[in-house]
Amino acid sequence: MSTLAAALAASVCLPASAETYANPDDTWWRAFIEALDGAEPDLAAAARQDRRYVDADEFSRDQVLADIVAEMQARRQQIDPATATVTLPMQARLGDYSGDEEGFPVGLFGADTYVPIAGGRQLRFRNAREMAFYPVELEEAKDLRARIGLDDVIAELTLEGIRPSKTRSGAYDAHVAQVAYFTQQGEPLLTVDAAPQVAGAGADVASGADAIRTAITEAAGLPPLGATWAEAQAQFMDNDYYYVVNTAKWYPPMGTQPVYVRRDGAILTLQEPEADEGFRVYLQPVEGDWGQDTGVSFNVTDVLGQGGLDTDGLGAGLNCGTPDVADRCAVLRFDPAEGGHILTAAWGVIELPGDVRPEDAIASFGDPAAFDTAITQLGYEVEDVRIGRKALRTNGLGVTATMALAGGPLDEAPVYDPLSMTTGRTIPREIEIFAIQGAEGRMPVLYVLSR
Repeated sequence: MSTLAAALAASVCLPASAETYANPDDTWWRAFIEALDGAEPDLAAAARQDRRYVDADEFSRDQVLADIVAEMQARRQQIDPATATVTLPMQARLGDYSGDEEGFPVGLFGADTYVPIAGGRQLRFRNAREMAFYPVELEEAKDLRARIGLDDVIAELTLEGIRPSKTRSGAYDAHVAQVAYFTQQGEPLLTVDAAPQVAGAGADVASGADAIRTAITEAAGLPPLGATWAEAQAQFMDNDYYYVVNTAKWYPPMGTQPVYVRRDGAILTLQEPEADEGFRVYLQPVEGDWGQDTGVSFNVTDVLGQGGLDTDGLGAGLNCGTPDVADRCAVLRFDPAEGGHILTAAWGVIELPGDVRPEDAIASFGDPAAFDTAITQLGYEVEDVRIGRKALRTNGLGVTATMALAGGPLDEAPVYDPLSMTTGRTIPREIEIFAIQGAEGRMPVLYVLSR
């Protein structure tokens, strides 16, 4: 056993200082999570699984049980999730050197990497993108590669601010404050410190969400959530959406027609929707061969045996059904309310140039500190998105996207949930943005606004 490994093994689950715990075991993680979640576990039931209780005779068993429960209570009282720091040694692979980043990519901080902890839970890193490279200049990088070859290195992580994840249901995440790298033999290599984590006040977070929501609605040319149907119609007349149509119907002698259709500034149909029924409105910059792109996108959904992702209005390839026009389309949801219908949800696509980075796309809508971000997959077919195709296909594993969430949590999933048909779960939020990768010459930005 290496010097470093021996030292780590000796320190398992022992606090290195008052609030720092070195390589804690499952028992510690379970107690920590219970304290973090405010859970009240059945300590007696857990104590009965302890080897000491199992091995005790009938005369001493009650006292042994009481002693074990007391130990558990003391351990829980020692843990303060708000201040606890965890050091965790991990194996890490250094990938091929990148001259652009001046460093080796660290596999430990890949988009889908997590640490399994007690009870099948996942621990992820909030600032994984920041720590994703081992920084070193070219000549030193050559020396390091000659020294370690293709062997993994040991990365000792210092984790702070562990909390329930705001981007994944049932998961937890932490801020990586520092990474100390060692060779497999325990020789020090490099220590990388992260930027301090920024904790925003509740008012600041709410203000940031309002600013983000406003930026999206302005960029997309939408009425604000809460707007009345009459206010929305007035805005449609003043913007550059060539074609507007809704799903509410009326029934003239010649057959059913949409309640409202606007084309190039002219209102073709204007009737009152049914007072007690909700409806959708579709917005497009051109009429062309658009209409409703009825259908679903299949890929990951086939594996799950689910019905696919609704592609109405946005196009199967997230190109708004208009491959030759810069994409900007939207679907609005109006629901009955006192005095008329109001806008309760909106989702759509804004196309950005292909050389824009996902983080810059997200930052264009607000302060990055106001978002909770993660890498995810959406149930759109890879090739459809790559070439902006309207036709539906059935292969591919889903497109990769940088997800940014803001605003408060929702009691239920959004009306349109691009994550509902993927292999991961998420926490529905008032604002969801997805900067989607893999589209040639463009970056579709998919947004979902809910109230």
